[in-house]
Amino acid sequence: MPRIIAAIVATAILLTASSAWAIQGYKDRHGFFVGGGVGGGPGSIVLDDGDVASGLEGTGDLGLHLHGIVGGGLTDNLVFGAEINSWIRTVAINQNQLNHQQWSFNAVSNLYLVHGLFLEGGLGLAYAYSDGQRQDGSSHRYQEMGLAAKAGVGFEYFLNGTVAAGLRFGYTRHFYSRVDFDTFTGAIMLRWY
Repeated sequence: MPRIIAAIVATAILLTASSAWAIQGYKDRHGFFVGGGVGGGPGSIVLDDGDVASGLEGTGDLGLHLHGIVGGGLTDNLVFGAEINSWIRTVAINQNQLNHQQWSFNAVSNLYLVHGLFLEGGLGLAYAYSDGQRQDGSSHRYQEMGLAAKAGVGFEYFLNGTVAAGLRFGYTRHFYSRVDFDTFTGAIMLRWY
């Protein structure tokens, strides 16, 4: 009987320690990773055309933010990736429902400062798909490719040997020929290293 109790206690200790060993022995950030996230934040549009209203002029309305990333780690503290971001919102002006979709396709890098705290920066292409309303009540659709720049800060924590969860906060600016778009977003993220 004492041997059975000793075996049960030893098994319980090993099972309890195994999760700690996994966290201590996590894969470093070298090599391939994939991730994504969901969140939201305020966005606003600056239009050069005074005849068209988007419903987002300087209002900072909240929209849905989604992102995905694939990349690789150069070191434990520096990773690079290709990222897709979206910001989606529908607003109403009178009886018209105006759909807004802002997309960006960025080359990004994350610099890890202390443990899971990182700074983020990126540049890439932007795509606007936005509805507007003219002063006479007619609808106007705006579609254009442009440039995007982003900066942010985040924190990730390894849940096990390969999966990290975290929070990310950032600012993105889209530059188009007649429109500029600004958004601040926060997101919950997961990454698989």
